Amino acid sequence: MIREAEAKDIPRIVELGSKSIAEGPYRGQLQDNPEVTRSLTAKMLSLENAHVLVAEDADGIFGLFAYILFPHYFSGEMTAGEMIWYVVPEKRAGSPASLELLWKAEQSAKEKGARRFQLTAPTPEIGRMYKQMHFKEIETTYQREL
Repeated sequence: MIREAEAKDIPRIVELGSKSIAEGPYRGQLQDNPEVTRSLTAKMLSLENAHVLVAEDADGIFGLFAYILFPHYFSGEMTAGEMIWYVVPEKRAGSPASLELLWKAEQSAKEKGARRFQLTAPTPEIGRMYKQMHFKEIETTYQREL
């Protein structure tokens, strides 16, 4: 089941965020700071233009998708921008959970007036998957430590 997150979900969301940093392509690039994740999640749950969805089964929450809505800098069109999309590895393979989170986020954003949905691709493999789903590459992001 996929649903909007609630305040009671914050500890598990923080845990999943930490797993995402430790296991994923951001490992070694970003420092995990659970207090920042906790604070940001609580703030997102209180805002009209921010949404956090969770995927759960009988064992509990195993995935999340957070996005914000904003008027695009150039066009003013309402745009949804992914902030985090994470599903525990054991629920990815052979399960539609990851894509269901995306589809639910897109549906939710569209209902709230978004005309576009932006995703980040932390690896070329993920970028290829987005292209297969008819997302267009419009920008590549680079980062370095200052």
